[in-house]
Amino acid sequence: KPANGDAEFLRQAPAGRKNILVIDHYVPSPDRDSGSLRMFQVLKLLRQLGHRVTFIPDNLANVPLYTRKLQKRGIEVVYHPYVKNVRDYLISHGSDFDIVVLSRCDFARKHIADVRRHAPRSRIIFDTVDLHSLRAHREAQISVDPEAREKARQKEEMEYDLIRQADETWVTSSVEQKLLQEKWPEKSIQLVSNIVDIPGSSTPFELRRDFLFIGGFQHTPNTDAVLFFLKKIYPIVNARLGEAKFYIIGDKAPAEVVALADENIVITGLQRDVRPFFESVRLSIAPLRFGAGVKGKINQSMAWGVPVVATSVAVEGMELTFGEDVLVADEPEEFARAIVTLYESPELWNRLSQNGIAKTRSLYSTEVARERLERLFNNQHVQPTEVLSQSLKQRDPGVGISA
Repeated sequence: KPANGDAEFLRQAPAGRKNILVIDHYVPSPDRDSGSLRMFQVLKLLRQLGHRVTFIPDNLANVPLYTRKLQKRGIEVVYHPYVKNVRDYLISHGSDFDIVVLSRCDFARKHIADVRRHAPRSRIIFDTVDLHSLRAHREAQISVDPEAREKARQKEEMEYDLIRQADETWVTSSVEQKLLQEKWPEKSIQLVSNIVDIPGSSTPFELRRDFLFIGGFQHTPNTDAVLFFLKKIYPIVNARLGEAKFYIIGDKAPAEVVALADENIVITGLQRDVRPFFESVRLSIAPLRFGAGVKGKINQSMAWGVPVVATSVAVEGMELTFGEDVLVADEPEEFARAIVTLYESPELWNRLSQNGIAKTRSLYSTEVARERLERLFNNQHVQPTEVLSQSLKQRDPGVGISA
């Protein structure tokens, strides 16, 4: 029983579990974007595993709808006016934490020095979400813009510096994991991919019609993908599937996208409940020309049993079998042909639908993620770095390492 006024026991994790601090750009809004959904799932699973989890949004904004989703699952959320800035919180509470997860390169760079200074015993994990520099390099190749190339180079330099400083780095794609492991074989580069619930399909092919794209338009690759599709691919599809509607689901569609809407091109805006769409459409598209990481729009569609037609960059690192789990095409004519073929073939549709659900369950389910996070936060994985660090410090107080 604690002494009166002693609340220290409230800040202690259960035996064998960790005190974990997570810093991301804002409180995750899982119905708005893939990165938020992944972060929400990670936080929820860490709490379910028995860890004590604290979340701080870099902007310190309390968004009650989303803050409450975390709080009711036992996750502490720190926000203004209770703290004035992240540094002050770290000064007061940094020594409480065993592990600090810094999400996204811009925000990790902003806070990593303060975490090292004020949470000196914590293991720092840099969560890339996706390699922003890889996405930026690909965008620069398409735009052929020297300024974009320079920004991509700077972003790469920033990410690589964070990887060097962090004790561990998370990526969502096997391609990105291999790329970083080859560059830093001595570093801990871990795959923590997207995490989705899997409702499956309850509507047969014959009762479905239309197709969709889903993705928020704050994300530049989504805007480029929709414009590319509407201008280069949709006219070919529409000539064959003239009665099919194309639904564009996502927040903040820009004016140039809205201008292309018509009777069959329906811009829905943000949809908090996407079930009616995924239970009725025949297929989903992901015509991305650049990007990085694993694409939540593909995970989501496959989890609903809705087959996907995608570009090769959209499915990169997802471990999908072309023609069995997904259809892949990069040229406009080939992409249009794949849509029409899938739309008109019950046999192909059923194969991709069933395989997509099975592949999503084996790679992206909460069960798979839970096992991976259990391993990454157990003492056997976490402590070797800490034990080695302590032994070096005892041998030479001036020596510190980042494994």
